[in-house]
Amino acid sequence: MLSSHWLRNIGGAFLFWIVFLLALEPGNVLHASSMGHTLDFGDEALRICGAALLGCSTAPLLLALSRRFPISGARGWRSIAIHSASAATLSFALIVVSCVLAAWVLMGEIVPSAAEVRSELAGNWLLVTFGLCAFAAISHAVKVRFPRTSQSAQVPIKTRGRLGYVDLASIEWIESQGNYLALHVGGRSHLIRETLQSFAGRLDQERFIRVHRRAIVAIDRIREIQPLANGDSTLILQDGHTIRASRSYRETVRKRWAELQGLPKDLPRTSS
Repeated sequence: MLSSHWLRNIGGAFLFWIVFLLALEPGNVLHASSMGHTLDFGDEALRICGAALLGCSTAPLLLALSRRFPISGARGWRSIAIHSASAATLSFALIVVSCVLAAWVLMGEIVPSAAEVRSELAGNWLLVTFGLCAFAAISHAVKVRFPRTSQSAQVPIKTRGRLGYVDLASIEWIESQGNYLALHVGGRSHLIRETLQSFAGRLDQERFIRVHRRAIVAIDRIREIQPLANGDSTLILQDGHTIRASRSYRETVRKRWAELQGLPKDLPRTSS
């Protein structure tokens, strides 16, 4: 059974493609009129719905890419290049698939001719690529909430040569150690080879917060916040472990933690 998250995401993608295709419809009508044809309303409605369903089939992959490669941060341009290349490739695949479906349904042929595929690519490849890029941009702008499947909610780790898994929900805090990350869970740490920026995109942004350029902490694991003279803060976790929060993240951490505790956001900056 599909989760409500997936249903909302797919529904939103379908609505996006319906609006996108309707915006192009006046041009299709004018083009048909110039060729001496009149478009049938029923056929056009069916074509638009079919194209929208085909377009929204790419939503899971585009949303996964949006989560895996956020366009913010130091590697923003790299992520934009990845999204653009993915959109161009998906656009090519969608057009080829649409040509095959049109050959089956409308012409009773097994495969379309090469000339038909080339014609569709020449006329629509850039347009569909733009639509896919626009959808990816919107998913970033509205911060689409991704469903947590059993696979995406677990991190593979190696313990004494054996492969195991750590649930994202069980992680208490994360620190960067060169090219590795240390995932702290239940008093133990597990090393994985990944950057902090990349791994942050897999976390629940409502629960985890950046406290230092090299550390991320689960807000619900913070027991106390103690300010330091230099503007930094010391975070005392539920297990007594202490983590330093740099001054650039101090206010955000304090406000988010206060919200979780049900305290006013303008609470005094002394320990609580």
